[in-house]
Order: sequence, then C-alpha cells, then structure tokens
Amino acid sequence: MYGRYFVLFAILFTGWLLRKINFIDDKMNHSMNKLIVYFAYPCLIVHNIGSLEMSGRVITDFLITFAMSLALFYLYALFCYYYAKLRKFPAESSNTVEFAMATPNNGFMGFPVALIFFGETGLLLMLAHNAAMNFFIFTYGTKSLRRNYDKVRKATPRSVLRAAIRLLLNPNILALAAGFAISFCGGMIPEAVDEYLLYIGNISTPMAMIFIGSTLAGYKFLSILKSRMIIEAGLVKLLWLPLLTGLLVYFVPVSAVMKCIIVLGASFPSAATVSMLAEQEGQDAGAASQVLFFSTVLSIGTVPLIINILEMLFL
Repeated sequence: MYGRYFVLFAILFTGWLLRKINFIDDKMNHSMNKLIVYFAYPCLIVHNIGSLEMSGRVITDFLITFAMSLALFYLYALFCYYYAKLRKFPAESSNTVEFAMATPNNGFMGFPVALIFFGETGLLLMLAHNAAMNFFIFTYGTKSLRRNYDKVRKATPRSVLRAAIRLLLNPNILALAAGFAISFCGGMIPEAVDEYLLYIGNISTPMAMIFIGSTLAGYKFLSILKSRMIIEAGLVKLLWLPLLTGLLVYFVPVSAVMKCIIVLGASFPSAATVSMLAEQEGQDAGAASQVLFFSTVLSIGTVPLIINILEMLFL
C-alpha cells in the first residue's frame, strides 16, 4: 500500500525538481493545469463512469455520498471558524485560512488516489465528494472570502444564477453527467473511442502530481515553519478534520467504501482553488498558498497513514 502511494509522491518530487532546474516554467505549468482540468480528467471520468454497470444502488451511493459530504463541509467551516476565533488568527488572514482548512484537494490528488486504492467505485464516490465541495466553494466559500469587505455584497438572483452556472459548467461535473448518460445507455462507446478516452485519461494521474510538485517549488518550507497559524491550519486540515469525519461516519449505516472515501476526501491537503479565489477577491491569497504548501508536504506522511487506518477499520 505504501509503495503505491509513494510512487505518486516520487512523481510529485519529479515535478518539483523539473521546476527547480527551470525545465518547467510558468507558461508550461499553466498549460499543464488546463490540459489536466479541461481534458485529461474529463476523459478519465467519462471512461470510468461510462463503463460502470449503472444500477439503483450506484446512484443511491453517489447521492448519499454527495449529501453526507456537503453536510460535512459546512460542519468543517463551522469548526474552522470557531477554531480560528479561539486561536486568535489575524482578522485580515483568518477568512482565507479557514477556507483553506475546510477545502481539500479532492480533485488533483483525490481522483488518482481514490482510483488506485478503491477502483472505479472509489472514483465515482470521490466525484460525489468533489461535486459537494464545488457546491460548498461557490456558496459558503466565496461568501467567507468577502467577510472583510466594508460593504458585503448582497446575494442577488443574478449572482446566484451565475454561481449555479459556474458550478454546472465545471468540466468534472459535465464529464460526470456524460459518463452517467453513457452508462445508462448500456456503455455503448465504440471501442476505438473508449480506448482513446483511456489513453488520454491515464496521463492525468502523473501529470497532476507533476503539476502539484512544480507548484510547490516556488515556496520555502523553512520560512513557513515560523508561522504558528499556518502550522496549526495544516494540522487541522490533515489530522483534526479527518479524525472528526471518521468519528461521525463510523456508526452511519453506509457501505465501507463510502465511509473510506468520505474520510479520505477530508484527509487531503488544502485545495489550490482557495488561493485563486482569494486573489480574485483581493484577500490574503499568500496565507492560503502557504497552507496549501505546508499541508501538501505534510500529507506525504499523513495520507498513507490514514489509508492504512481506513483499510484496518472498514475493509
């Protein structure tokens, strides 16, 4: 189990090294991001979901995972808000740090890890977890980022509609809908097309880890260790929230794989989406980026440990 996980981080280190020696530059990194998000991952999703034998149980598991994950995301937000209050995080950074603590990298990192350790069913349920996170991001998340504004923007029908369209046009959501449609039709994909989707989709895992490693190359780990707030945020993200999630789902009468995916989804490091949205809103994107970096480095040890614990408890 550890061998498979550390292969992923060996690829991540490759991305870090290639960025350090300037083999990968900003332009290439940006293009790689777009290729993964808008093309490779959708191909992987359509192939894997389209080949599933769709049944009432599969749909029910997806919807239950989505509903449980969404409820947990709002619980995480509440927990992080009061944790930041208790620990007296600076007001100018607290909103982005809270958001970063509550929002995991269940796409770039979650999809490949779920697929490797839990197969196509794991990927489907991680997609449900990711869909719940996207809903959370464009509801609570964007609102929390505007907390420091002198005049908070009020929600209007137009802004709500814009957020809903943005959520529905997420490439992973569109690919998920296409995969479901194909599966409902009996998986009638021509063999050549299906093989094409598989080949393109298979590049997503190594490229995603190379992208993450390349992104981390711009940060200095030792300087981040001087910030109590960043260290505490990383520990909340990687340890306290997965522990809280495990305690909440342990006695819930759902499948073992569903429990594993929900806990695993909470155990990933902070999502890059937070720092991007913080920058758009004129908030402290640097703090979110530091939480992202610290939690990603720390996750090299914590995520395989959590996977091992999940296998002992639920499988």
